[in-house]
Amino acid sequence: MTIDLHQTDGIKDYDEAIEALENLVESLVEEFAASPEGKAYLTEYPEMEDAVGSWIDSLLYFGYAYESVTLPHMTKGKVNAIVTELFPRKISLPMPEFADTAIPELTAFWQYLKRQYKLRHADGILKLLQQLQPKFRAIMNDSSKFGMAKSFFMTGIESGFDLTNPEELAAFQTQYNQQIRSGSPQTNLPTPATDSTEPSLIQSDYAAFLGDTHPLGGMNVLSGIEFGEMNLQPDEAEALSELMANVPEEMANRPEVQQLLNALSALAHGDLALPDEPNDFFQDLRSSVWQRAAMDLEPLSEETIALLQRQQISETEPGPILQDFQTILEFVGDGIPVSGVNHLFPLSALPDLNDRLSTPIPLDLKRPQMKSYPTIQGLYLLLRATGLGQITGKGKKNIMVLNPEVLQSWNSLNPTERYFTLLEAWMIRSHEEMLGETRSHYDEGSKVIQFFRNPANQKQKLSSYNEQQTFNYYPEYHNLALMHLFGLLNWELGKPEKGKGFRIKSFEQLPLGQALMQVILHEAVARAFAWEGSKNATRPFGELQPALQPYFPEWQNHLVVPQVEVRSGVYTFKVSLGKIWRRLAVSGDRTLANLSSLILESVEFDSDHLDEYTYKNAIGRNIRISHPYASGSPSTNQVLIKDLQLPVGASMSYLFDFGDCWEFNVQLEKIDEKDTRTKYTAILERYGESPEQYPDSWDEDDEEDEE
Repeated sequence: MTIDLHQTDGIKDYDEAIEALENLVESLVEEFAASPEGKAYLTEYPEMEDAVGSWIDSLLYFGYAYESVTLPHMTKGKVNAIVTELFPRKISLPMPEFADTAIPELTAFWQYLKRQYKLRHADGILKLLQQLQPKFRAIMNDSSKFGMAKSFFMTGIESGFDLTNPEELAAFQTQYNQQIRSGSPQTNLPTPATDSTEPSLIQSDYAAFLGDTHPLGGMNVLSGIEFGEMNLQPDEAEALSELMANVPEEMANRPEVQQLLNALSALAHGDLALPDEPNDFFQDLRSSVWQRAAMDLEPLSEETIALLQRQQISETEPGPILQDFQTILEFVGDGIPVSGVNHLFPLSALPDLNDRLSTPIPLDLKRPQMKSYPTIQGLYLLLRATGLGQITGKGKKNIMVLNPEVLQSWNSLNPTERYFTLLEAWMIRSHEEMLGETRSHYDEGSKVIQFFRNPANQKQKLSSYNEQQTFNYYPEYHNLALMHLFGLLNWELGKPEKGKGFRIKSFEQLPLGQALMQVILHEAVARAFAWEGSKNATRPFGELQPALQPYFPEWQNHLVVPQVEVRSGVYTFKVSLGKIWRRLAVSGDRTLANLSSLILESVEFDSDHLDEYTYKNAIGRNIRISHPYASGSPSTNQVLIKDLQLPVGASMSYLFDFGDCWEFNVQLEKIDEKDTRTKYTAILERYGESPEQYPDSWDEDDEEDEE
């Protein structure tokens, strides 16, 4: 059977086009599943038998609704925009690994289209999908790419609500609305992005707010009400408010729609200002977790005060955190190689390190990752959050070393000061980005405080891996491990099943954990739920000291937070693209935009596309600096190279052209501080021929222009 791939072309009525698209998808998926390519895909991924076509459906729907392109006219650039921008913005996954079937399904689908329908752009699209495969899970779980509806959905899950249950959905929505109404309007309105191609709100039924559920359990396409993604000027907001006056009554009566209408009206009349910084909204969400945890917060009882006052701190009390952290410091020693992107410990060293800890984690995995050992994962997190673990580069290798200034300060602290330094680093400064994870916009302290304030988590028996899995998502295994190490929680580990990871049989919160969380919450209230250390890693430690020192008077001194020196001079970078590289020199007083121009000149590329730099700061947080015309702040023409404060050996990723995705590795080789030239740029050395910038896309671009 040959299917007419053009059956949606030329249909002007949206509803009629969507109906035709649904029929097309149904026919295509059925034919694909029976094809050699589809059968091979299902043989490799048998768990997708009942869900085959989920990713195909999303590709074709988003292509039509957001990119205005139908299947026969899809190009590599369009597919890239859908898969790398719209998928992570709108598709919510219950577990990060659910992303792993996407590229294989789409690859098999385009192989089938190439063979069966001879689609001329199939080769370029297949090449793109091959490039995306190794990094797609990270793309899908990068919270900076989430749309507001998806963020709403993920926030509900992370807050412990089952959003597939209508009652719990309503309960979370009520709480969410209360938080918005009680907060400052300047910071609680979701931040608009620059995407102005969203379909009209009233094109989809309100149920699309949480998505049409795909056969793949728990995967929701979040479309419809994307109230945080409209780039509105006041007159546009007023026009949209008028348009929405015709919203069907059954939708208009919903509180969420009313909330949106009110916000738009206020914006239109100048009564509401938008946040200055894109991260304000997510900062408010993190604060809202602390606010919710502080509801019904009671004064400390005499029993709690007595418990705190008699608690002694040693290498092994109230838990073995100091003993195991010292083991990690000795493990790093004079330096240890780490992975290239996320700077994690080498896999080969993990079993031995695990055996050296106070409570080794039993596993039955053939190739365990660092996250397979939640205790190591948690200790690594503290190593980065304290600034003790520092990344440097030697040639192509990344090395973790101990910052000598911070280590000297650490060695001067007594056990009580060390214990609370680590506790503060965890509760205020830690974020899963330090572990190479990007599936949540909550920091670790938000997850921990929320876990302790939920009565359901006081004591749990977990009879199976399925029950245990809930805690892998929230508060995450490494945080449970740290609770155990700090002496805040007891857990019982069981023997792992064959081929599986560690097994938690039960856990129980301890009185000390509940008492410390209560004290920390009182301090959070006093600080209006704003922790300086969470926003600025150069701030001194000691934010928890006013609250805890009355019970632990031995806490007198703080860990040093070194201020990185701004170094002027000429910076030499080795810029690699695959097997070719260029050695470039540029003054530290030049901007990243100047460095971009030099990189593109060195490979003979034109500069008619957006770009972005990404690197990890001193404690492992991701920093993004974008083209002036791209969304995001700051921009490349505002940031001087010397202000990056990169150590010699550190690397940045430079992504040029968000369609073709040319990704360069930019490694700082040296800084010549004696060279005082301020406007100097030079291409010092070249190795390898420059690639063609547009090897297979000129015809596609010309055809798109004609259309």
